[in-house]
Amino acid sequence: MSIRRRLMTRFIGMLAGAVVLIILLGSVATYWVVQKINEVNLVDDFATNGLDQLINTAEIMPDDTIRYDPELLKQVDKNQGWLQVLDEQGYAIDEYHTPADVPTHYKPGELIAYWESQKPFPYQIVMLIREKNGKDFTLLYGERNPARVLIDQIRSDRGPTSGKFALQPEQQEAIRAANAYLQVLDPSGREISSFNKPAMDVPTEYTIQELVLQVRYPSRYGLSVATWYDEQNETTWLISIPSDPSATGNENPYSFILEPALVILIVSIIILLILLAFWYANRFGSPMLHMLQWLQRLERGHYEEPTGTLGVPRSQRRNGKWKRKYHVYAEVLRSMQALSHTLKQDEELRKQTDSLREEWIAGITHDLKTPLSSIQGYAHMLEADKYSWTEEEVREFAGIMLDKSMYMDRLVNDLAMTYRLRSGGYQPVVEETDVNTLLRDLIQRAERNPAYGEGRIIFQASEVPVYGLVHIPSFERIVDNLTANALLHNPLESTLVVSVHSGKQADQFSIQFADNGRGMDSETVWKLFERYYRGTDTGTSDVGSGLGMAVTKGLIEAMKGRIEVQSTPGEGTLIRLIWDEPSQTN
Repeated sequence: MSIRRRLMTRFIGMLAGAVVLIILLGSVATYWVVQKINEVNLVDDFATNGLDQLINTAEIMPDDTIRYDPELLKQVDKNQGWLQVLDEQGYAIDEYHTPADVPTHYKPGELIAYWESQKPFPYQIVMLIREKNGKDFTLLYGERNPARVLIDQIRSDRGPTSGKFALQPEQQEAIRAANAYLQVLDPSGREISSFNKPAMDVPTEYTIQELVLQVRYPSRYGLSVATWYDEQNETTWLISIPSDPSATGNENPYSFILEPALVILIVSIIILLILLAFWYANRFGSPMLHMLQWLQRLERGHYEEPTGTLGVPRSQRRNGKWKRKYHVYAEVLRSMQALSHTLKQDEELRKQTDSLREEWIAGITHDLKTPLSSIQGYAHMLEADKYSWTEEEVREFAGIMLDKSMYMDRLVNDLAMTYRLRSGGYQPVVEETDVNTLLRDLIQRAERNPAYGEGRIIFQASEVPVYGLVHIPSFERIVDNLTANALLHNPLESTLVVSVHSGKQADQFSIQFADNGRGMDSETVWKLFERYYRGTDTGTSDVGSGLGMAVTKGLIEAMKGRIEVQSTPGEGTLIRLIWDEPSQTN
């Protein structure tokens, strides 16, 4: 999987995870709000909301008794209410905290009269009819409404006159005993008379909505309220009995639920997003910061990956595997490791090349100054007036000077050739040649060289004819260089075996130069073809230029071949010239 796809997968997965967490937080908050609203509804209007839950959660036992939810019964107790379960004939088959003044049997019309307040009843009742286990039964819930009882007592003997009313002493005493107060309102809701009204926090004017809310939700206002409308005088009698002094009547009963829930939800989402931001930064930013520090180290020339306190690269565990948060950048890290390794090798190679260049400059300077010094010395000798040289001596001096100048010329030509070969400016014209015949002729010519000694070169032709595309002058120089290196820089008793080997195809072949001389170490083999390296002492011989092997390698490659070297100190050297790719005539 590519790094682009991995990043997309990770980001999409993390975004989906964040959305799921936010949905879970919202669900939890919604569930909490619903539960709290349900609790408020039970307290605020148990008769409407609580009875339905009470009957839905009720269980009919084998003995026909009913088991209710204990939490709902607590609210019944708190409201000082009672319960009755009536069968189809109106008989009470189960009761809970039912007062003694409540009947245990109701006639059909009697129960309706109590329910619709057509007949005086000391309690405010609510009925709910449900089918349970194949039977219809009626749940009757009652609450004592002291304000209703009190207003029923005093309305029978009223005496309002011109906006005033008179109360009997026993009625006044009943109002005081109940800690209640009475207000008489005109048709517009303004107070025209009152009795036992507190000095503060009691409105003197009511709207229709305010009266309905106070009667409907007594717990919200902390009052037990009852009203009676006097049609004759178009006045409203209002009895209020405080039950909860802490209730103000002005607060939204759901504000203490919705506002905290909303604040908690928003704060939770913000905290979640902050944590996700830190997590994202650690998950994706930390590896990127590590790679940036790595690049900065590369810029300063430090090619190792930044490590932690234990000396282990920060992207890896002790066992060398990637850490989890670095997996997504595995391709980048591998590329940076390869880059660091390459830069480190290049730096080492540059230092080695600089060292070789300095050695070569010193060597080539020595190689040029040595013959030049000889030429200058003989020139001064010929120029001096105090000597009279014979014709034979002059010719001898001239021959030495000519030999030294020719050596300098070969050195300069070889140097120019190495640069032409390295830049690709030398493209020899190749032609199909009998390699066995050409190489035999070149070896026979080398055998006649007195500097090499007698019987030191052995030629082994291929068993089958071998034809290759070569540039004959370049090929001759390659053979001369390799032959000279093998015979001049090894002991006189060493020998050189030159052999030709055919390849799988007609235009594929190889040539081997194997000697049993002193051999070379691995460093010398590695530097053998460097034009800045001279494996022999420049003072040893002036036959070569010190650039022969570099020229040899360049000429072979120009003819689409390659060269391989194997050497062991004390055992000799094997050099292979290989043409294993088809060549095309220029």
